[in-house]
Amino acid sequence: MDSVAVGIDLGTTFSAMARVNQHGVPEIICNAEGDRITPSVILFGDDGPSIGMDARRSSAAYPGQFVEFVKRHMGDETYHFDYKGRKYTAEELSGLILEKLRHDAELQLGQKVEYAVITVPAYFNDIQRRLTIKAGELAGLKVLKLINEPTAAAFAYGLNNLGKDMRVLVFDLGGGTFDVTMVDLVGNEINVIATAGDHQLGGKDFDDAIINFVAEEFIKKHGIDPRSDTISLHDMREKAVSAKISLSKRPKVNLFHDFQGKVIRVALSKEQFDGASKTLLDRCEAITRQVIEESKVDINSIDTVLLAGGSTRMPMVRDMLTAVFGRPPSADINPDEAIAMGAALTASMELAAMMGEESPIDIRTHDVTSHALGMVVYNQAKLHNSKIISRNTRIPADKTRDDYVTSYDGQTTMDLWLVQGEEENPLECTVLGHFEFYGIPARPAGQSQLAVTFKYNANGIVEVEAMDLQTGQILPHRLAAGNVTLEDIASNRAPMQVALVMDCSGSMYGANIAAAKQAALAFVEKTLAQPNRQIAVVGFPGGVFCTPTSDVARAQRAISELTPIGSTPMGEGLHDARDLLRPRAGVQRVFVVMTDGHPDDPDDTIAEIHKLRTSGARIITIGVGREVSQDFLMGLASQPADFHFCGQFDELQGAFINLATTLTAE
Repeated sequence: MDSVAVGIDLGTTFSAMARVNQHGVPEIICNAEGDRITPSVILFGDDGPSIGMDARRSSAAYPGQFVEFVKRHMGDETYHFDYKGRKYTAEELSGLILEKLRHDAELQLGQKVEYAVITVPAYFNDIQRRLTIKAGELAGLKVLKLINEPTAAAFAYGLNNLGKDMRVLVFDLGGGTFDVTMVDLVGNEINVIATAGDHQLGGKDFDDAIINFVAEEFIKKHGIDPRSDTISLHDMREKAVSAKISLSKRPKVNLFHDFQGKVIRVALSKEQFDGASKTLLDRCEAITRQVIEESKVDINSIDTVLLAGGSTRMPMVRDMLTAVFGRPPSADINPDEAIAMGAALTASMELAAMMGEESPIDIRTHDVTSHALGMVVYNQAKLHNSKIISRNTRIPADKTRDDYVTSYDGQTTMDLWLVQGEEENPLECTVLGHFEFYGIPARPAGQSQLAVTFKYNANGIVEVEAMDLQTGQILPHRLAAGNVTLEDIASNRAPMQVALVMDCSGSMYGANIAAAKQAALAFVEKTLAQPNRQIAVVGFPGGVFCTPTSDVARAQRAISELTPIGSTPMGEGLHDARDLLRPRAGVQRVFVVMTDGHPDDPDDTIAEIHKLRTSGARIITIGVGREVSQDFLMGLASQPADFHFCGQFDELQGAFINLATTLTAE
């Protein structure tokens, strides 16, 4: 096989890479410096970025040019590292680290490294997984697969224990992330039963506990916080990491720190470190017990507790696990290297499959999804997470729902929100996006039925597909345009377009039209004071006076131009308004019709109202004066509460202001 595929453990604090040699045995690939693991850090300089140990050695002198803990920011849209005006995203920074690993592997192997399997925390969501693949591509790698870190560790362990059926709990505490996974090793199969974790929990947090302990002592003695300065904080972190390692072997360490000419010496005992870290350890234990519970297994049936991740070397971690399971965890594999080894095994299998060759390893892995997949539904005036695929479902997985139908005539698109997470409130989950399927043949309302298939692929990445059941055609989809967020919808801040459809018949002449204009102006000012609001102004007769706008002055000018000139063609006015306010994903459309009489074209009016209703619009009617047909207007309104009657024109302004207040609250 000419092509080389490597397994990469892209870690928060350290990364490692491995490959399967000609004997079918996984082995670590040393970096260019001859080390088996590489610090996941970057130092930017005039000669370009430096990655690894050289970057760490120079970090104290240039802390503002130094980047670490990149993995923790994967998927965070607000994060970037700025150097000389260039903003680097987390995936771009990760790409630089992976590029260093790829280059070093090529140097050691003497071959081009084109393919890789990259590990991710089991608890990474869809967005973080997609960005990890992107980071690999930026590094010039073709990512064969993503594999969950605990599963990779179990793979490496399973290779050494072939033929032994056993149940293994993988406890993976790395530099920045934490996962617990229950695995059954049966014959040549590795079956993941359940997984849980926290991608914001790891060795860094234990370092922070030491930093905060020293900082509090410094504040007590000198009244200043040494964490407030970048250089000082970086120095404290280096000393905290060293102290943490020392406390794994010694009962006490001394830490010295100087800042702004002030010096402190702090003696930190193992007991004090354990106390400062108790809440972190409690979180580890809680997640461990959660996985045992969700696995529905007897704790005594677990044969081995397997350690992965360098932070499992802390005695407090091993003591906690011994207390929980009644026996010490296994030390059969190197926790720093096990994940890369498992990734290398997966890489060799994936490459063989791609090349149509026989796999060098006869082991099969079956993983599960770490997050439920759901769609957002609106029920009882609240948003809910309607779960489609449950957490801990074996992947790849898919589920199809065929109960989606169009809601208005001529509808050619359909949209839905997807989220990942277990919470009932979708705002507490990870929002994957607002998807819009398009290309639906134009048919009457309810005549187009779609089957939507939701999938988790082998990488734990979400895929979604819709089919028009009448034609059997797969519909294309895209992320819906616009800046509407789920928070906007939940907080009633979703975009709203309002069409003011005003009666400009002859009976409105004089004081009547003046009162109507004054009421409409008050409505415009109050409505457009809210974000994401637009107003269009249409007269009947008279046509369009203003297309949808959020400019108060423009809407005011349009209202001032309203002039009574003839009959009452309400149907024409509604048609003009419907043309202005076309259905758009995520946008509420409200048509406010004000009249002092009865339309000359009642049949056309009713036909236009039907089209608006079937397209999902809301119709509000306001009648004023004795000539109004209240029953007719009430029949046009979307619901009885959407019909308003004013006996006199001087009541109009109050009605319009109340309506604006209601729409603002919605």
